[in-house]
Amino acid sequence: MKAGKGHLKPRTRAHRYLPEWIKRRIEVNVYKLYDFMGKMGAATPPEALVLDAGAGEGRFKPEFEHTRYIGVDLAIGDVNWNYTNLDSICDLKALPFPNDTFDVTLCTQTLEHVNEPALVLNEIARVLKPGGKLYLSVPQSWHQHQKPYDFYRYTSFGLRYLFTKVGLNVIHIEPMGGYFWSLSFLLQQMNYWLFPRGMKLRQLTWPLRAFNGFVFELLLPLILFYLDPLDRIKDETFGYICIAQKPVNALDSTTKEQQWQENTAF
Repeated sequence: MKAGKGHLKPRTRAHRYLPEWIKRRIEVNVYKLYDFMGKMGAATPPEALVLDAGAGEGRFKPEFEHTRYIGVDLAIGDVNWNYTNLDSICDLKALPFPNDTFDVTLCTQTLEHVNEPALVLNEIARVLKPGGKLYLSVPQSWHQHQKPYDFYRYTSFGLRYLFTKVGLNVIHIEPMGGYFWSLSFLLQQMNYWLFPRGMKLRQLTWPLRAFNGFVFELLLPLILFYLDPLDRIKDETFGYICIAQKPVNALDSTTKEQQWQENTAF
């Protein structure tokens, strides 16, 4: 799905002069997440009350600007981020909202940064209205970042366990690519690890960095993009995008839990 009207383009590492179709094949993890949130935003009605739990700088607010959007964050993850547009600075383990408040909750690339993920998901479940939905994304394979606030990585089975533990029904779990997309991401970090910013005489390495950039950040990622459909298992993935729902009643929860295997998008 392409970005809708008013959508802020994904912030990518790719050169700004590259055509959009190339960027989509190089930074597939970024576009996969933005496309998912764009689709979920388009499906959310204008009157919906939306909570962005772990909003950061509010990068997905444009997708939900037609709704009643509220962004919250503890505001400690990245010292370079601007948290001034948040509606509330709070701990996600103790959300300052009554029970059954929100129609939709977003939680994107946040759950790895909380030390008690089950408590956070329990709070999200508490403030969701019955029938309300959670749109969540998490990494499975990623380098340490926003240190020291980086605690976990998640498998699809770990996510199912956490959702079930807090009483949320699993509607959809989808891997963000497979082995070849993951390999592409790792290769694109070649210059980052070989020639980190601040190293002595780094400016003298520009010919090698330019060569690496062409091979590892453009050529190979384009090839690997088209190879990824060959991986039909997709156990080696960036992470997952998920949809979970607060049951309307206890019977609905029991029925969904019995059918959990049928809800997987593999």
